[in-house]
Amino acid sequence: MMNFSAFIRGFRTKKIFTVLNIAGLSVGVAVSLLVFVFIRNELSIDAFHSKRDRIYRVVSTETFRDGSVDYDGCAPKPLADALKNEFPQAEHVSAVYRFGQQQFTIRGDGGAEARYKVKEAFYTEPALFHIFDFRWIAGDPETALKEPYTAVVTRATAASWFGRWEDAVGKTILQGDQRLAYRITGVLEDLPDNTDIPLKVVLSFATLKAWWPRDFTNPMSWDSFNSASQCFFTVKEGQHISSMNALLPGFVARHYTPLAAMSDTRDSSYFQPLREMHFDDRFYRYGDHGWTFKELWSIALIGIFMLLVACINFINLSTAQSLTRAKEVGVIKVLGGSRLQLFIRFMMETALLVAVALMLGYVLAAAALPWLQQLLEKPVNAGVFLTPVLPVFTLGLGMTMTFLAGVYPAVVLSGFKPVMALKKRLNEKTAGGLSLRRSLIVLQFMIAQLLIIATIVVTQQVRYIHSRPMGFDKDAVVLLDLPYNKDPVSRNDYIKNRMQQVPGVISASLCSEAPSSISVTSGYFTFENHPQPEDFEIIRRCADEDFLKTFHIKLAAGHYPVNIDTAINEIAVNECTTRKLGFKQPGDIIGRKIRLGNIQEPAITIVGVVKDFNTTSLKSGMSPMYLLPDKRTYSTIAIKVDPYKLRETVAGLRSVYNEVLPAALFDPVFFDDTIAAFYKGEVITSRLIKIFAILAVFISCLGMYGLISFMVMQKTKEVGIRKVLGASVQHILYLFSKEFTILIGVAFLVSAPVGYYFMQHWLREYHYHISIGWEVFGLTVLLSVIIAWTSIGYKVIKAALTNPARSMRTE
Repeated sequence: MMNFSAFIRGFRTKKIFTVLNIAGLSVGVAVSLLVFVFIRNELSIDAFHSKRDRIYRVVSTETFRDGSVDYDGCAPKPLADALKNEFPQAEHVSAVYRFGQQQFTIRGDGGAEARYKVKEAFYTEPALFHIFDFRWIAGDPETALKEPYTAVVTRATAASWFGRWEDAVGKTILQGDQRLAYRITGVLEDLPDNTDIPLKVVLSFATLKAWWPRDFTNPMSWDSFNSASQCFFTVKEGQHISSMNALLPGFVARHYTPLAAMSDTRDSSYFQPLREMHFDDRFYRYGDHGWTFKELWSIALIGIFMLLVACINFINLSTAQSLTRAKEVGVIKVLGGSRLQLFIRFMMETALLVAVALMLGYVLAAAALPWLQQLLEKPVNAGVFLTPVLPVFTLGLGMTMTFLAGVYPAVVLSGFKPVMALKKRLNEKTAGGLSLRRSLIVLQFMIAQLLIIATIVVTQQVRYIHSRPMGFDKDAVVLLDLPYNKDPVSRNDYIKNRMQQVPGVISASLCSEAPSSISVTSGYFTFENHPQPEDFEIIRRCADEDFLKTFHIKLAAGHYPVNIDTAINEIAVNECTTRKLGFKQPGDIIGRKIRLGNIQEPAITIVGVVKDFNTTSLKSGMSPMYLLPDKRTYSTIAIKVDPYKLRETVAGLRSVYNEVLPAALFDPVFFDDTIAAFYKGEVITSRLIKIFAILAVFISCLGMYGLISFMVMQKTKEVGIRKVLGASVQHILYLFSKEFTILIGVAFLVSAPVGYYFMQHWLREYHYHISIGWEVFGLTVLLSVIIAWTSIGYKVIKAALTNPARSMRTE
């Protein structure tokens, strides 16, 4: 009770210091809790599956002649059936095929129809539901997806489409412009957010086998890697994956080796554990962007740093008050109190402060979680604050903070000599060591400066990759899907002609995809009469003659190819291809022949060379690429519009689209938004580091305020004497600010090279990146000095303006 009373009495007499202590610790607690919640959420991805330790995914690798390796998170279409037949250790095997954005039409009463678009639809086999724990609330998982043209949807999807999920089973949905009819045979419970298998609409894999029967039996299909196609399996209980790995070389030799003679790669497969899938960024996966293990460790380290900064702040503020408690310590010791009793007393006071900080930090974290989820675009179940694991973590966090923050001040305060304490004859050494506090301030500002450097570099890099020219014009270009059609050539030409007549349309192009996209189709090729394919793959882009005009892509030599009907006899390549093939000038390759695929394919003439443009994000450099008009492959129409007439032009496009494609849903995508999506991860990283930097600076400022308070208290009489002797207010300000400016300089000498090393390493992930210049470090120092002077300014000015007679009377 005595300690609690002392805590209350101390709060009343030293309100500012107590509030600063609690504020710093509360922020540190809130940051630590949020870091823990987000890391735990990432580690919990697909951890709810009961067979998680026995679930594997088949992934593929392509090894080139130069030794480089491409990692593909996919499986050739025939692989699942082969795995079932040749690996007795496999208990359940399921192929999965992901289709991107899909449109579904729902017929209502009276013939009315409603159209919906879903982000993705998955074709899968019934065995998938023996592998993963996705709960069924209607239908039989054994039979629901056994037949072609059957479908299963989640509870939320069914309720959205039919009003009540109970009404979904037995209903028919129509897929795409072809209006393929699927019968709903089951309903799944809504999946949790922490899964990389985000099923919402599931269609029977038997449908794909009915569509593409040859793809599942043709040996050549083993050389076709499509990230949409994946395969999952479970190992039987009592078996081990090592026994399957022992059979894998023979499996690869039987199925992949026959293709090696005509390919520039050596293909293989690998069994990836489910627990590694989310964090292995080498292989594509279905789920949204996640953090890698390296990023998780970085975030955890920053969280530890923030906690350390908060504890350092507590130590500085506590020891800065040590002189005011000297008489209290002296009295207790004279009355028989031992050093151990005093140590326990001060540790109890620290524990009480930490307990208050934990409660406030818990509230701050819970309040900040929805905002932080929206800012970082990371779904986290708010119910995590009600689970037992978080209170356990909080308790451990409180004990750690009590030890880190309380031990040193308790040792200092309990060690005062009673006579010196009662006579107030304590100097810097006996009051906790000013040099140690200076070191702690240096450490605080070193961490803050590291985060400031990281913030500046990441912000500059994000700005750079958004503004750097990619070799095409991405602004004011609208992309519209062209649904599948049995006779696409005449229909697409008609659509393009109608779109070009809309007021505000500058140009339009039919293409397979935009110049730059996340998915890239590439393959090997043979140049001229070379005896084998080249040792690098080439990217394919199909587009009509207006592609260059629509995206402002320039020709370097020759002309754009013109192919009649479906015959492909001319192509254009980019400058990167000419360089890789050894030509110094782009025009030197005009007239040469190329075979797409192996040497048996017909030769095609190169008639043009286009200026290089980036086909993916700026993390990668320029890649060899060819363009050709192939009217059978166009699935997109790109429309360049007048940016000053955007609203009315889009309305006109909507009217034409709905007229020509009445069964399709008008869903325009702006090309610049597609490019921006490449760098979603970088934008999130930038936001997160800014938040950490601001909080680290805030807590550091509290620590500096504590230290300046101690220094002003120590130098009160000195300030009075200096003023009597004629010192100006400016001189007094210089006296105190010089101290902290030097500390900032010392912190900078450590943070600058460390920050440069780590940020230079981060920038190496980008083929195109900024250079870390002197302005980054100059701005860091300037911000640090401004922040420091601002945080100590009030206390110093107050000391400088105090009446010297009053200062000299101070004992």
